[in-house]
Amino acid sequence: MRRLASVLAASVLVLTGCALPRHYPEVTFYANGKTIRVEPAVYCDLNGDNCAERGKPAQLKVPAGKVVQISVDGQIANGIWEAVFLYREANGQEKTSGTNLLGKGEDFTYTLALPNKTDQLLGIEIHEAAAAVMQTGEPLLRGFWAVEVTG
Repeated sequence: MRRLASVLAASVLVLTGCALPRHYPEVTFYANGKTIRVEPAVYCDLNGDNCAERGKPAQLKVPAGKVVQISVDGQIANGIWEAVFLYREANGQEKTSGTNLLGKGEDFTYTLALPNKTDQLLGIEIHEAAAAVMQTGEPLLRGFWAVEVTG
């Protein structure tokens, strides 16, 4: 009986105070023979509230003209997500571009290829939409994953 009481007490401690860390969905980036898995820089609850900053952007070397393959966690793919990227054209002009909305259980991957072979990718963000929308009708951001690109 005493042994059962100590097991129950230990179980209560585990359930109340020592919960396992929360798993955040990851995004995988592959370019130039290197793969990195990235946790969100910011991640919120499903309604876009209670946000936690998770850290700095990851870094990935991507020479001009190379593609980046992006693969999102199933949790992200079942919702709505997009890839937004910054790049520099050969003439030095910086541009921002992005995908249409992806996901809905259909899009787990995306291949990012810039318009011209001489364009240099500078950064990538993956945005996951929350269940809520802003007054403009745009989805509220739930989380984002950031990668700084070196040439």
